Amino acid sequence: MNSIFIRSVIWLGTVFEIILHKDDFFIMEEGDRYARLGERSDISLMKDVSCGNKEAFNELIDRYMDIVSRNSFRILCDRGDSEYVIRRVFVSLWSGVLDYDDRFSLEEWLLRKVCLYSRIRIARNAVLRLFGVHNDVFVNASPKVEDVDDYLTKQAWELYCRASAHMTFMQCAVYSLCALEGIREDRVAFVTGMSVMRVSMALRKAEEKVLDELGHWGRKDDLDRFKGFLRKVSDSLTDREKLRKEILVDME
Repeated sequence: MNSIFIRSVIWLGTVFEIILHKDDFFIMEEGDRYARLGERSDISLMKDVSCGNKEAFNELIDRYMDIVSRNSFRILCDRGDSEYVIRRVFVSLWSGVLDYDDRFSLEEWLLRKVCLYSRIRIARNAVLRLFGVHNDVFVNASPKVEDVDDYLTKQAWELYCRASAHMTFMQCAVYSLCALEGIREDRVAFVTGMSVMRVSMALRKAEEKVLDELGHWGRKDDLDRFKGFLRKVSDSLTDREKLRKEILVDME
């Protein structure tokens, strides 16, 4: 009886959360932060992209490369896989701009694609491992070390990669988007197609696994610092211009 009551309370809380933030569930021109800064809005650029304007498309790549790159890198912990996902995400923007779902901001739409292609890549790697083609290597790219902060960031990244080896795909995605990117759980639910309750559960499980890994090294009290260093991680080994050229080639 108590469990039914608790589930009912959680369900009602989820409904009220959606109602309170209902205006956030639709993209609004005035909500485009670039438009507020006096730059061309995403919607304006996408209209040009739909007409085949490659300059507008390049501007969108510049605008969103970082967030697409760092989230694919965190979810996959693999530079090669991350680069594949980045290419697929931007090519899908070019080829599917007319199918863009305006319930999402462009950032959310791109992150939705990051989750989709990352899931596909993980499934592909799992099949390859069955045939001994793909090794279980989780730390094959990490930040360059130039000072003490960089060294601690590298340590945080390697601990995270070890923890992510014990996470499901969705736990990795939710941890990256919620805990590290700072996106609200209701928005992540909208991006991933999960309920807010499932997002909360995935986030809790992921945080437990991160804490377990920190605990192995006696670093549980450093969780906040760990997250701070982890937020700085980007795949500094990726050649962005080379990747841009590959995206443009893939578009043809």
